[in-house]
Amino acid sequence: MLKVVSLRTEYLENPLGLDTKKPRLGWKFRCDGRNVIQTAYQVQASATESFTNIMWDSGKVETDKSQGILYEGPELKSLERIYWRVKAWSNHEGESSFSDPVFFETGLLNASDWKARWIEPEKEVDIHAYKPAPYIRKEFTVKKGLKSARACLTSKGLYSFYLNGIEGTDHLFTPGFTSYHKRLQYQVYDVTPFLQEGSNALGVILGDGWWRGATGGASLKNNFGYKVAFLGQLVLDYEDGSREIIGSDDSFKTSLGPLRKSDMKAGDLYDARINIEGWNQPFYDDSSWEPAQLTDDGFDNLIATRSVAVREKERFTPKVMRTLNGETILDMGQNIAGWVEMKVQGDAGTEIVLIHGEALDKHGNFTLQNLADHGTLEDFQEIRYIMAGNGEERYRPRFSIFGFRYVLIKNYPGEIIPDNFTAVAVYSDLDETGDFTCSNPLITKLVSNSKWSQKGNFMEVPTDCPTRERAGWTGDAQVFCRTASDFMNVYPFFEKWMADVAAEQFADGSVGSTVPTVIGHHSMEEWERFIEQINNPMEAMRRPKPGSASILDGSAGWGDAAVIIPWTMYLCYGDKAILEKQFDSAKAWVDYMAACAKNANELYQDSPAYQNYTDGERDADYIWDTRFHWGEWLETDTEFGDLMAVLSKTKGNHPDVSTAYYAYSTRLLAEMASVLGKAEEEAKYQALYEKIRRVYNQYFIKDDGAILEGRQAPNVRTLAFDLAYEDKKQAVADRLAQLVVEQDYHLNTGFLSTPFILQVLADYGHADIAFRLLEQDTCPSWLYAVSNGATTIWESWKGIKPDGELSGSLNHYSYGAVCDFLFAGIAGIRPVWEKPGYKHFILKPMVGGTLTQASATYESLYGTIKSSWGKMNRGVTYRFEVPVNTTATIMLSGNLDDLKEVSNEFPDARYEDGRIVFNAGSGEYQFTILVGRVATQ
Repeated sequence: MLKVVSLRTEYLENPLGLDTKKPRLGWKFRCDGRNVIQTAYQVQASATESFTNIMWDSGKVETDKSQGILYEGPELKSLERIYWRVKAWSNHEGESSFSDPVFFETGLLNASDWKARWIEPEKEVDIHAYKPAPYIRKEFTVKKGLKSARACLTSKGLYSFYLNGIEGTDHLFTPGFTSYHKRLQYQVYDVTPFLQEGSNALGVILGDGWWRGATGGASLKNNFGYKVAFLGQLVLDYEDGSREIIGSDDSFKTSLGPLRKSDMKAGDLYDARINIEGWNQPFYDDSSWEPAQLTDDGFDNLIATRSVAVREKERFTPKVMRTLNGETILDMGQNIAGWVEMKVQGDAGTEIVLIHGEALDKHGNFTLQNLADHGTLEDFQEIRYIMAGNGEERYRPRFSIFGFRYVLIKNYPGEIIPDNFTAVAVYSDLDETGDFTCSNPLITKLVSNSKWSQKGNFMEVPTDCPTRERAGWTGDAQVFCRTASDFMNVYPFFEKWMADVAAEQFADGSVGSTVPTVIGHHSMEEWERFIEQINNPMEAMRRPKPGSASILDGSAGWGDAAVIIPWTMYLCYGDKAILEKQFDSAKAWVDYMAACAKNANELYQDSPAYQNYTDGERDADYIWDTRFHWGEWLETDTEFGDLMAVLSKTKGNHPDVSTAYYAYSTRLLAEMASVLGKAEEEAKYQALYEKIRRVYNQYFIKDDGAILEGRQAPNVRTLAFDLAYEDKKQAVADRLAQLVVEQDYHLNTGFLSTPFILQVLADYGHADIAFRLLEQDTCPSWLYAVSNGATTIWESWKGIKPDGELSGSLNHYSYGAVCDFLFAGIAGIRPVWEKPGYKHFILKPMVGGTLTQASATYESLYGTIKSSWGKMNRGVTYRFEVPVNTTATIMLSGNLDDLKEVSNEFPDARYEDGRIVFNAGSGEYQFTILVGRVATQ
């Protein structure tokens, strides 16, 4: 029986507060049997869940499309709830019944819908000091006959809110992190259950957050402004059709409370002796509270929330340890980003200190050595809790988050027992979609570690680490985005962040190394104050005027996120919307690269490329050899974060890296243009790509396949980006294989090329070397960290050196990008851009190494894809699952005799390059390839 399930609006389940007027709709199917394809659908929308009054009926639309369907009903109004449902027809199962209804709700679609005013609770602030969190309250009356109530809230800084003493949402770190001056999110909540007829109270707490708290590696403060602010309105709809709005204004009152400090990196100071109990409930005596101040800020930069909420997730009970130096620490067993919930009982005034860290030193003592470079903070990842002394007390942070496995406890009264502490992982609540297991437990653990690094660093933006920097490094995100989409549904997450990449793109088209930038300031006032005090010209260049690129921005591999991430999201989810929204940004980046390439670099003036011309153009004009670049970054034989070494060794130039990315992004831009029907731009950028590729082959690739002596990365990149001409590809691959063997089957790659090395080796006849690299467990290798107790991915190959010394963050997802090879290579699940989003996909499993079995599951937008294989005495058994409304090309290793067996069931089967290739529709399949024979089931 055909059933329509998993209805989503804008990739979200029953979302509130959408500000798009034509939301995207999508659904999945459940159906037994094989080769089932949707042939038509019908969508109905109604203002009521009963569908007694249908406001839009699509009619029967004959198509197999079930994702990205635009709502085409009447024009949406602000704060309007729309219920919708779907029925579908298939080629085999006939007509389904209508699905269970779901809904979406709009936000405030016009600036004029805001009746509230921005308010500031603080009169004067010390811009150098930590600030106590402002508390805000408002009492109001709800009349009889309340039908529904919505809270529309945002802030400069972070907010939490209460209604009648009850916390109003489980969403955390709202309003989220965006380029605030251009895109400040607001949230909409259904608060009907929290209100009562008669007196009610709204309470709000504001935290520093990304607005003015410490951000980035330099721990810049006051990045966006000096004061926090709040904007909110309660919209009350009554059964008689009337509407009442309680909006923030100068009738809201404010005071300070027990939260004396709330910095995301530095942590909390909470004095529980300060008693304001009942402050967020009706009838509280607020006569000593001050009125909030009105500001003239407007609403033009307000947008509805575009991604998923941040929430509390997994919970861990620790082990209590006593170290050699006599300290007491908690071991959570897993490196996470989050916080600790604490229970305690003791005397008033006792100050308990919790310090969060990732590692123990080589002597087994708690340390922050690997995170020592955390800017100018005197305190770092600390909670200081001063007890009230009135029985059992509980505390957990509200506006601070830490990266940690271990917690050092100081001055805790009484016995420290595990049950009094719970570690809570906190991250963007993305649907988990993929998993991989195999017979090598270290590889299975590598997958777990990669997932945990994604969880720890996908918190509103894709950060580099949840400790030292917490910055949205564009290069790190672009190398991991494909693997991220294997593990979770990251489309809404990246769609939101890419809009900020475009918003912060500089006038010349260059893209920041961090977005929103934490290298420089957004606040003009703070930048002017900084410039007046600085005497170091280099420091001034690194923190330019707001809106201007620093010398550390515009780097190849980092700025290319503007092209690579939208293209990857299109490939994995099949939604052209992200290409349409990001095309101008991607084009501006490629045009920036082209302009940089035409600038001469005197270091290379005597090189052949500067002397040779083709068709009247200087060859060097297609080599990007100017500007600063991070390069391959953190190759195995470089020490963590040695920026000065990068600058002094290369003066920031990496022409092999930057020219390769120049070519690759230009080709992807041409393909974007093709998808979007921009024929003129497709032709322009395809021609540009061919010129760059010709020059790259001529000046970078030697006849023996070598590019840079002793370096694996350039060969990897050349193959992964399809830069080598056909007659050079195998030589480049063979040279890469030789370089790996020369390193005794170890890596010497860095961030940019590591994700691709195994796949390109396998694709060019060196699968045996790829598997030996994957299964290598001595330093440097992926499994070295795993075999040394890692629970997340390390930033450096030598995060913990064989001698026990620490280096860099121990929670940094970049090298975890290898996991896409496990999905796409070993399990063989691969999307194809001609029918993206896994509407059609490839199943091309690879058996090799010491593995005896492997299995991957991926929950696509259409349903579950499975691919597994297991070795037998006489062959290999493969099992696949193809979801309804999709098709797959299956490619199995075999011979011509095997082809005959497969052809009995699949007449289109053919033999190509040592594989049996055929197409399959939905269903479950099993094939056992024996010696000279195939059994199908």
